[in-house]
Amino acid sequence: MILAVAFDKLLMPWYVGEPEARVNNVVGMTYEQAEEVLTNAKFQPVNGGIRYDQKYPAGTVILQKPEPNTTVKQGRRVYLIVSGGEQMLEMPNLRLKSLRDANIALSRLGIILGTVTEDTSNYVPRGAIMEQSIPNGSKVGRGTVVNITLSSGKPLGDIDVPDVVGKSLSEARRIIESSGLKVGKISYQVSIDLLPNTVVLQFPRSGEKIKEQSVVDIFVVREKVSEQTIRDF
Repeated sequence: MILAVAFDKLLMPWYVGEPEARVNNVVGMTYEQAEEVLTNAKFQPVNGGIRYDQKYPAGTVILQKPEPNTTVKQGRRVYLIVSGGEQMLEMPNLRLKSLRDANIALSRLGIILGTVTEDTSNYVPRGAIMEQSIPNGSKVGRGTVVNITLSSGKPLGDIDVPDVVGKSLSEARRIIESSGLKVGKISYQVSIDLLPNTVVLQFPRSGEKIKEQSVVDIFVVREKVSEQTIRDF
């Protein structure tokens, strides 16, 4: 009975008697500015927490409840959500990862894989990432582009082109292949002074330096045509 009387005589007049007003729009203001505006309008500003939002600078109000221009009793609490600014991410370590694994890891964070180039390496296996344009552990925002360099394997060594001029075709082939090179185009030409299948010219010339598994083109003496073959023809 006493509680009922107290509510009727004290609380109800206070609640009913509070005038109504429209809630000020404080979105875009700093929290301090919003707090001052709402307090002057006889509302109670309450910090409702932080939310990362790259559209608003850190410390700026991005959301309020009740919403702006809502008519409520003065003295009501107005909850303010404040921007934490752009959420910064930690760049992962991509070294030694495959291109596929790196792409998956970056996509999950919202980081974009940019240019992919290749280079030789004595230590990083072929197909693995050997360099990244942004060091791992760096703080970056979503949408940041990182470029990577893939290993194409160990560099091919420089080899001196062997001299096969004057050698038979079979011997020239053996020498070239045992040097880590390949026999390229074989062209034939007529010679009255040299035996058939003798190498008379090569390209690149002997002594030049070329990469391993490069090709060496050779020119070989054609088989002689006999007089009998000419008469039959």
